[in-house]
Amino acid sequence: MLLNRVFQDPSTGKRYRVVLEHLSDLMLIDVDSDKAWPFPISEEEFRSVGYDSISDPYPIPSVEDDSIGAKRRDEAWATISPLLEHYQSLLVKNERNRLIKELLKSTDKPRLYITRQLRRYWQRGMAPNALAPDYHKCGAKGRPRREVEQKVGPKRSVTPGVGVPVTEEVSELFQMALDGFYLTNEKVPLVAAKDKAVGLFKARYPSATEKSMPTMRQFRYFYETNYRKSDVVRTRTPSRIYQKDKRALTSTSGNLNFGPGARYEIDATIADLYLVAEDDPALIIGRPVLYFVKDVFSRMVVGMYVGLENPSWVAAMVALSNAFSDKTTYCRGYGINISTEDWPSFGLPASIMADRGELLYKQADVLVNRFNIQLSNSRAYRGDDKAICERFFNTIQSKFRPYVGGVVEPVNGKKRAGKRYELDAELNLSDFTQMLINLVIIYNTQHVVEGYDFAPDMPTDLPAVPREIWNWGIQNRTGQLRFCEEDLARINLLPYEIGTVSQVGINFKGLVYTCQEALAQGWFDRIRQNRPSKVDIAFDPRRTDSVYLRPDSKFENYWVCELSDRSRRYKGMSFVEAAGILKEMNRTKATAKQEEDYQKPDALSAVEEIVATAKKRQETSKPSATDTERLRGIRQNRAMEKDTERNRSGIKSNKQSTRDRPADVVPFRSNKTQSSESIDYPDLDEFLGDDDD
Repeated sequence: MLLNRVFQDPSTGKRYRVVLEHLSDLMLIDVDSDKAWPFPISEEEFRSVGYDSISDPYPIPSVEDDSIGAKRRDEAWATISPLLEHYQSLLVKNERNRLIKELLKSTDKPRLYITRQLRRYWQRGMAPNALAPDYHKCGAKGRPRREVEQKVGPKRSVTPGVGVPVTEEVSELFQMALDGFYLTNEKVPLVAAKDKAVGLFKARYPSATEKSMPTMRQFRYFYETNYRKSDVVRTRTPSRIYQKDKRALTSTSGNLNFGPGARYEIDATIADLYLVAEDDPALIIGRPVLYFVKDVFSRMVVGMYVGLENPSWVAAMVALSNAFSDKTTYCRGYGINISTEDWPSFGLPASIMADRGELLYKQADVLVNRFNIQLSNSRAYRGDDKAICERFFNTIQSKFRPYVGGVVEPVNGKKRAGKRYELDAELNLSDFTQMLINLVIIYNTQHVVEGYDFAPDMPTDLPAVPREIWNWGIQNRTGQLRFCEEDLARINLLPYEIGTVSQVGINFKGLVYTCQEALAQGWFDRIRQNRPSKVDIAFDPRRTDSVYLRPDSKFENYWVCELSDRSRRYKGMSFVEAAGILKEMNRTKATAKQEEDYQKPDALSAVEEIVATAKKRQETSKPSATDTERLRGIRQNRAMEKDTERNRSGIKSNKQSTRDRPADVVPFRSNKTQSSESIDYPDLDEFLGDDDD
């Protein structure tokens, strides 16, 4: 098949198009000559010359509808289409002239126009679009015109002067202002960059007047024709913000999550609402902390925490234990009665995505080691890594903002009639928690997720409601999640550290604890034994009253340890408060010890002086008795010295008794029965004396 193909003569380099192929005869036309007409050649001669097949030098152009090019094409096609009805006759010179002569009688186009369009039709590919003019070659699109002496574009009609042309020097100044000032600072507007360029222009051309300065229109045209907007935004925007907020999104969060529990996302925020105290509504207690745990596949809220604990592992632990357990008891505690079908999410997930905060440190190892949950942390400043949970904060808070007081306003509340929005607070923590539970249940059971990306195997009658998607995924994808009791999950999620064991109890963070299991095993008996020296202690940082000892590495084994009487001072405190008191006590002890060390030499000096005086007195009075006599007389000497001490230390009074007679003594015993027992204080001399003899 040779029709409409282009060949090149190897000897002359001329290019020919085959405009007719009939049996063994061909008709060719020179595609580069403006006076060419088709000429005949046999196929045998064609092959003997050895024409080389080449790519078409005139590919058929695409023409936009209703454009000038389309009008010119349609006009030319309407002119020559009657001739093409006699296609083979057109290839013969005499017949072609006759047909053109007849056509001139019915058209107002000149002969030259007809012959040019007919030649163009054959040379450019024998299609209607081959008649379109080469408007794509007109002008100098993409090539700046810098070698000019006068300003191009429309002339000024209001501003005086004729302006300045954008030459190579001026374009260089524009580029310096854009690259060095506009692109390096996202806060700089384009107008400021233009002013910078004008300043550079005045510095280079001091003689320039205000009538010959570059205009904003010229500067903007240069910017728009030489800088692509996407490149400008990427250059001006910090990398982490661009990646988070402006980069292209090529996939979805649910694409790689097979079913319910495949991945949970957890995040915290401070609610846009001020609360009051439960006991005294006049007391404003500030803004609560919200933790939400969401399933990526179904978009269901599987766990939550509402409280006053700052975002930390402790608050995250409560939210996760809530996500792992049945919610009926939790809701009942706030007066909301639901069934398991209303909030069916319970069990352990396969993985959890969290930010680089409370789940980044060693406390989170329990999720991996004890629950066999894969833990992954989002990148720094990349909230889009867990966008499902991040977006939900605004969704849930937008539901209660119009109805409650104390909502944080975007502008300073003092501008509103001189009143601060904190003073409008009316809900306490229990009210707020109850309200959020109701909103979460409505979201899980009724909210239609906009733009949910259904997988190919999901039925078309499945609504994009979190609970419905969860139930479908449990039945058709993952099955029931691994079950875990709430108390067991919470204890195993507690942070843990090393404690020591001694005969006084279990020592942990400076406090002493006891437990019945350790007492039963004799850990605290004051004997030599092989008690463990170190143990793992799980603790709730919010309370010192009890901790949990892990006797082994089994998931379900733990001992409850209560605060010992030795540490009763710290009962009801948090570990932070107890640590503060311990630190203050140690500081007081160190101060007293320092004072003791300072005064001790003075006391020792007094002791040494007394001993020296006694020794000197002893040396001056040599005893005349022998050593045996001195040792034998200890009892008598003690009795004499005791009488002397009694006389010296006895109570002496100068007042005389005014009683005329002694008081009557009423004996407890009957006079008939005389007691032989003495009521005098016992004398211990005989016991002490026996020891001395």
